[in-house]
Parts: sequence; structure tokens; C-alpha cells
Amino acid sequence: MSLKLDKYTKADDSIVQLMIAGSLDTDTALQFDNFVAQEVVECAKLVVLNMKDLDYVSSAGIRSVFKLAKKVKSNGGKVAAANRQPHIEKVFEIIKALPDMQIFKNDTEMDEYLAAVQKKIINGEDF
Repeated sequence: MSLKLDKYTKADDSIVQLMIAGSLDTDTALQFDNFVAQEVVECAKLVVLNMKDLDYVSSAGIRSVFKLAKKVKSNGGKVAAANRQPHIEKVFEIIKALPDMQIFKNDTEMDEYLAAVQKKIINGEDF
């Protein structure tokens, strides 16, 4: 799956909104990282990730989001996520609940688990 990224900013670049569409995964995480490196300025005090059209996120995508958050925080700013679909919200809940605990033997196992969770939620199944 592909990734589409757009950026909207306030006139002074203090607020940046990143529109994320498609799949943020192993194949597209570098594209996200490069876009962020070029488009998010040091003076950004708030970066909003608009995930309305994000269909899937893997562990590589989560890692890219955390790298962005670390960069923005080091410059005195914050990152927020908006318009997360239920299956994307569930991934962030899982990650937030287990930030310091490794429960997967590798990224592949974690990605398989996250994909299964997202698929169940999209299909209206309980998780």
C-alpha cells in the first residue's frame, strides 16, 4: 500500500498539520521520516498528525511517529494525533499500555499482531 503526505502550516510555522493517508508501514516509514525531516521546521510548537485517511500502521510506522515526537519535544514542542480510525486508535492504545514491555519476539510478530487487531476492528469484531 502507498502513503500520501500533505502539510499545512500557520503563517509563522508554529503549528504544522500533517495529513497522513494510506499505510504507514515498513515500506513507507522512510518516506514519512524524510518528509518530516524536510517539512517540519525546528520552530514548530505543535505538530498535528491528521490520521483520518490512515488505513494501516505497523511497528515501523509507530517508530517513525515516536521519532517525530522525540524531535519536536526536544525543540520544546508537542505532537498530537487527530481523527484516528478505531483500528488505528487501538494500535496506539496497545502501544501506550505497554511502552516498556517487550511482548513480541521481533517486528514481524508485532506487525502480524497489529494487522490482526486492525482487521478485526475494521470488520466489526470484538478485540
